[in-house]
Amino acid sequence: MINQHLGYHATESQKSPLFWKLQIGGWIVFTLLMGIAGCILIKGGDIPLSSGVLLFELILFKSAYGFLITTSLRPPFVWIHSRRWNPLKLIPVVFCISFTITVIGLLILRIPFLRDHFSPLFSIHLLGANFTTLGFYVELFVFACWIGFYFSSSLFFDSLELSRRQEKSELALLRYQMQPHFLFNALTAVMAVSGDREKVEALTQSLADYLRFSLSKSDEDSSPLGDELEALENYLHVEKIRFAENLNYHINADQEARAFVVPSQLVQPLLENAIKYGQQTSPMPLSILIQARRAGANLQLLVENTGSWVDPSASSRDQGMGIGIGNLRRRLQLLYGERASLTYEHSPEWVRAMVTLPIMKI
Repeated sequence: MINQHLGYHATESQKSPLFWKLQIGGWIVFTLLMGIAGCILIKGGDIPLSSGVLLFELILFKSAYGFLITTSLRPPFVWIHSRRWNPLKLIPVVFCISFTITVIGLLILRIPFLRDHFSPLFSIHLLGANFTTLGFYVELFVFACWIGFYFSSSLFFDSLELSRRQEKSELALLRYQMQPHFLFNALTAVMAVSGDREKVEALTQSLADYLRFSLSKSDEDSSPLGDELEALENYLHVEKIRFAENLNYHINADQEARAFVVPSQLVQPLLENAIKYGQQTSPMPLSILIQARRAGANLQLLVENTGSWVDPSASSRDQGMGIGIGNLRRRLQLLYGERASLTYEHSPEWVRAMVTLPIMKI
């Protein structure tokens, strides 16, 4: 209940600036439109020129009343919206509240001072109806539109917020699915050198440094590319201790590319696959190149390894590749849609994974 309560008010606080922009802007537009309509009526002779000033005073009065009354309605409307009523149940609510506040507005004009002040307008007939009667229907329509728009926009923004939170949860799940995969590889490396104390100590320190980075970024959807590349050097150091002279690697990324913001753990699954399948198919030593470069408005990230292409669907033993790359593709789709891509190129001597995504800076 506490989490729901806090999340609910956080959402309302996010809506608040937009509410005030629409509220102030909407009533300004209403005032201007009523002013233009008043000018047309005066120019057409439907309203005497002598009553023009009174008409504009009434327009300002109605706009001020509309602004104040609808602003005061927001707290009960927030409560009603929090009950998640069926939209069909809101229809009579919209009508009843619109009718009530319209009648209140008319009753206010019956106050002796206001009634005497605006009395010259009340005797005017427009479109075959009394000025007061016509004004009642106009106000009823305006208030009904305001209330209907409030609830419909609240539902719309709630659906956007729900979609955003679902995507964020899915992104987090996809990231966490890759952690056990990495830990398995790292522990395999520790076991491979378990007889050499110095190597175990060096490997454990590099592993700790990488895990420190992973934990510090666990709640973040994105981070500078340079941070991940620095952390991956620790991971590569782990693998270098494990494979010794059978592994060579190089990271080529200038300061501009390192400053670009990318999804967290973007490179890791590509690097893991390059090492795993490169060890199976490449003549020794296995060479790995990680390169980041700017290509117009996009960032291109390449992970290349010597060896040949392994089709993950060819053997059930290789389904791990499909999980890691499938997760990465899904994350890119959630974050960038069609603006990002993950593609593979290969020849008998090398395999290259290339990620292209829009440039984002800190």
